Amino acid sequence: MAAPKSAPLQTPADRNVNNVVLGDLLFKPWNQSIYPEDLVAKDADRLYVCRWCFRYSCDVDIFEEHKRACEHRIIPPGTKVYDHGGYAVWEVDGQNHKLFGQNLSLFAKLFLDHKTVFFDVATFLYYILTFTDPDDSDSYYVLGFFSKEKLSWDANNLACILIFPPYQHKQLGKLLMGVSYKLSGWDSNRGCIGGPEKPLSELGHKSYVRFWAERIARFLLRGKHSGSSLETEQQKPSSTPKGSRKRPLRETITVEELGLGTGMLTEDVITALKSMGLFEPQASPQKA
Repeated sequence: MAAPKSAPLQTPADRNVNNVVLGDLLFKPWNQSIYPEDLVAKDADRLYVCRWCFRYSCDVDIFEEHKRACEHRIIPPGTKVYDHGGYAVWEVDGQNHKLFGQNLSLFAKLFLDHKTVFFDVATFLYYILTFTDPDDSDSYYVLGFFSKEKLSWDANNLACILIFPPYQHKQLGKLLMGVSYKLSGWDSNRGCIGGPEKPLSELGHKSYVRFWAERIARFLLRGKHSGSSLETEQQKPSSTPKGSRKRPLRETITVEELGLGTGMLTEDVITALKSMGLFEPQASPQKA
């Protein structure tokens, strides 16, 4: 199968793959990717991609031969960092698995119009989401991934994210977003507050706003937030009508405290609160 770094490349404007075969699934790409021209002919009808390591070929015989010998067909590369209900997330270091990172990036470009990193993968970590069928524990499927820079000066916990088209609309993107925040270690003493790399695509923005809003809602519903204050208005017995109830305790919490409690950046907290209709900036006092 092809190694992308050994051949001359075309620009995205010159490339067009009509169909992608990922394992045994056939579907249309959304965008163009810069696969080497001598390995992926222009206007290729079908590009065969290994569902375990993402090596590729336009020759079905070469593809079938590779599938039988793929070194990752039994277990993915990297280290498992999440495992629940058949789903697992594996951390893959781009420095240690350069070819895997390059092939994955080229494949992802078919569905991400803003992705630009293809070959300089050493500074990135890749987190691939897999599912293992309980009836076939010797076989697994890669459903998607997210990547992040090893060192981000902007506190980014995610650079790009993609659930492959056949597996979308199953809440798997939300799962990867949650893993990205957990890996930031925001709930530990050495952790940090973080968020996705910006600007987000239109679809990415909508997905994250929903994710942030749900995250804040769960945090508020749990109650007992450290650092927040409780206020109650004392009512005189004479002013309380018979049969009426005392006003419940009202909890006050700041945007910064919400960020600390959820591991979210202040700007992301504000974006989510606006979408929930819960944020009104205080009016500046008028000058006399």
